[in-house]
Amino acid sequence: MYELRVLNGLHEGAALPLSGNLWWIGNAVESDLQLCDNGIKARHCQLIRQDDPAGQQIQWQLQAEDGVVCNREGERQTMPFNIVPGEIFTLNGVWICLEAAEAAWASGPAVSQPAAQSVSQPEMAFQAASNDGRIAPTPAKKSLIKRLLPPWAQITAVSLMLLFAITVTSWILQPGMAEQSNDTTAQISKPHLDDQAAMRAVVDHMLRERQLNNQVKIDTSQKGIILRGSLAKEQLPIVQRMVDNVENNYQLGVPLINDTEARATTLPFRITQITDGSKANIVTDDGQRLFIGDEHDGFRLVRISANEVQFSGQDNSDITVNW
Repeated sequence: MYELRVLNGLHEGAALPLSGNLWWIGNAVESDLQLCDNGIKARHCQLIRQDDPAGQQIQWQLQAEDGVVCNREGERQTMPFNIVPGEIFTLNGVWICLEAAEAAWASGPAVSQPAAQSVSQPEMAFQAASNDGRIAPTPAKKSLIKRLLPPWAQITAVSLMLLFAITVTSWILQPGMAEQSNDTTAQISKPHLDDQAAMRAVVDHMLRERQLNNQVKIDTSQKGIILRGSLAKEQLPIVQRMVDNVENNYQLGVPLINDTEARATTLPFRITQITDGSKANIVTDDGQRLFIGDEHDGFRLVRISANEVQFSGQDNSDITVNW
């Protein structure tokens, strides 16, 4: 079994199990993998699975429709674009990977830091000038300096002038750099989720993408939006990553609280007596007699056989007790 994995963007952590031969990717509601990031078209592209006649090898092809398909370096690809499991392709900056379901997740793109690079340019210029150890004054000034100052004083004077020039240049450029930083911050401002209805719609969509909408309940209260449900241990990190993704990519007007818990694997009571046959029943440690279909502490008795008793929990999980 293979799946498409979203490695960054608004839907980071989402995975689409690949069952069939053709899947649509885009921001349309009917898309197999819906991406709501900026620049994603309604029918951005489609993934096609092709089996060779001998059935020995699976071929995967990407076909662009309304959007552009690039490789992981951001280079636009000619269509159809053949990919192999483990290969990453990008749709308007969103990294997507075709991978086997049991394989480990690849990491997303590293965040670049242009500000650090821009700050380092004056330092590089200063180092280059220092390593050179010379400036190119006019012939008249060079002659005057040589006549009035000894060599060591000439070097000191040149160094002080160079340091003064760099200081003045940095002071002049500071307002422009601050303005550029403010512009960059405005460009990457996060979308707002100001009320519970807006947040509920986003969270419900993400739960459906992860096929958890039937196991996780969305409650609203004065505290905010609360996610509740009993899940398998391996599903708990998926929900937490989803919550972190919402908090990192949106400005929240109400809190989003993860109150999911691990699914119970034992009964909250003990069985002291078991009777099988036409009137099969059990007796609990608090004296309750339960017949088939009766419920106690959130667990319903569904079957009594010759060697085991089976209960069903509120989340449709089964617990079997041998006797």
